[in-house]
Amino acid sequence: MYVRSFSAEWNIFPKTQLDDEVTEYSREAFIQKVGMRPEEIEGVILEAGCGMGRFLDVVSRAANTAAIGFDLSLSVEAAYANVGLRPNVHIVQADIMQPPFRKATFNLIYSIGVLHHASNPRDAFLKLVPLLKESGRIAIWVYRKYRRAPLSDFYRKFTTRMPWSAVLSISKLLSKLYWLQGKWRYLLVLIPMSTLPDSERRILDTFDWYSPKYQFKFTNDEIIAWFREAGLQEVELLSNPISVRGKFAGNHLLGPPRNLA
Repeated sequence: MYVRSFSAEWNIFPKTQLDDEVTEYSREAFIQKVGMRPEEIEGVILEAGCGMGRFLDVVSRAANTAAIGFDLSLSVEAAYANVGLRPNVHIVQADIMQPPFRKATFNLIYSIGVLHHASNPRDAFLKLVPLLKESGRIAIWVYRKYRRAPLSDFYRKFTTRMPWSAVLSISKLLSKLYWLQGKWRYLLVLIPMSTLPDSERRILDTFDWYSPKYQFKFTNDEIIAWFREAGLQEVELLSNPISVRGKFAGNHLLGPPRNLA
């Protein structure tokens, strides 16, 4: 189900999230969720769960980087078409639960919006950390756990069992109903959906929410516990919850995380 969902998603919307001459949505999202500007990054980079390559597009524009992106789904085909021919980009199809890379290889590892879709997010994270070089950094962004579970969690009990084509049709319908929210303010409470102004992005985000088999949500403390368990230092809570990054420097006890929010 995971592979079918994301294979369909990123080959139906292969360029929707790419930046262009007008927009820098992906660049700004990268800065907020990783806590670094692309031009500040040097060395070998790994993106765990690259999708169609939106963030590889951003980081590969930096002159001093070599970027590797991997994904289990057939989104790697879209990623290769988008950025795979760049000399400093390599695309690999692989499982995040079994990353096929040598230890102590990467200066930076990031995973944006991916780990919460893994069957075991904590284990997936812990498998990435040993791939860092000493003093390398890892940054992740995952869904935040709210006090009240939205109705979307209830709807997902049904949508995750549907064919992806049916979920896509529902997402297109919801994208049109979205405009009713201006007249009926309870619409988004009863039928949660993306509120992005661009219709294609709105369909994509809604499909991305309702289609994947796994969708976990976390608190800050839960994610910080992962970083402590992995022996990471200089742990920082970034301003886009939940975004956390840390530095690999052996298995040492951590001090309290810094909150940059």
